[in-house]
Amino acid sequence: MRSNEVAKLAGVTVRTLRHYHQLGLLSEPPRRANGYRDYSPADVARVLRIKRLAALGFPLSRIGDVLEEMDAEGHATSASALDELDRELALEIARLQEQRRTIAELRAEHLDPDLPVRFARILRKLAGVDSLAETSPDDRTALIVAAHLYDEKELGELERVVDTIASERLVEAMERLDEKLCALAPDAPEQERAALAAESLETLVPVIACFDAANWLRPATDRERFLDEIAFAGYNEAQQDVYDRIERGIEEIMTERAQRENATAASPQVVHEPFDSDATS
Repeated sequence: MRSNEVAKLAGVTVRTLRHYHQLGLLSEPPRRANGYRDYSPADVARVLRIKRLAALGFPLSRIGDVLEEMDAEGHATSASALDELDRELALEIARLQEQRRTIAELRAEHLDPDLPVRFARILRKLAGVDSLAETSPDDRTALIVAAHLYDEKELGELERVVDTIASERLVEAMERLDEKLCALAPDAPEQERAALAAESLETLVPVIACFDAANWLRPATDRERFLDEIAFAGYNEAQQDVYDRIERGIEEIMTERAQRENATAASPQVVHEPFDSDATS
């Protein structure tokens, strides 16, 4: 039989037959004098077996080994292979169901598909920001990178910060601080820089209370340095200086907090023995 006849009979394409040959799933048949390949009935059966196993869910990369094991050991091996495939398919089904749940949430809440659901929900809590489309290109880049690099602990901290900003009505105050920072000239005098850093730290007191001291006091990771690089790429010298002062101020607050917590944890607990009236009689 010629390749086009085998392909038609098996319900595949000639290109698929060539692919099976390339993968080593199907041996190259001998050629006739006219140059056409001459497939045997056993070749047709082999193609049908490959097609069947592929339809069950076996990847082509494994089908050759499965066929060899089935031919060598029979039913026991095929049952074992099916059990393994069933476990893999169950995991794949669970993964697909999770994907569908995520898609349903994105559609129902009109969230940005670029972002993980939790981060997109946090972003929406910010006043005036309903989606990435409403942010500047630089902010959009920073948000996308942060969304995919933040771990669950960092997302929890971010969520507390955003909730605090909303509950303490700090949005307008922070917007004013951001405007002042953006308007800061590269050669801004020391007094102006110090005043803006001090005002920022005072405004951020409720926000700083949400921070995890351990995160602030450990060395920055490569990921965190990369996020800072993106977030502050457009800052001039004075703006970066003010940000550095704010960061140092927060670190001082975190250090004092950690020292208080350590002192409290290290202080001996006074244990009051119950009063025994018989002991005094």
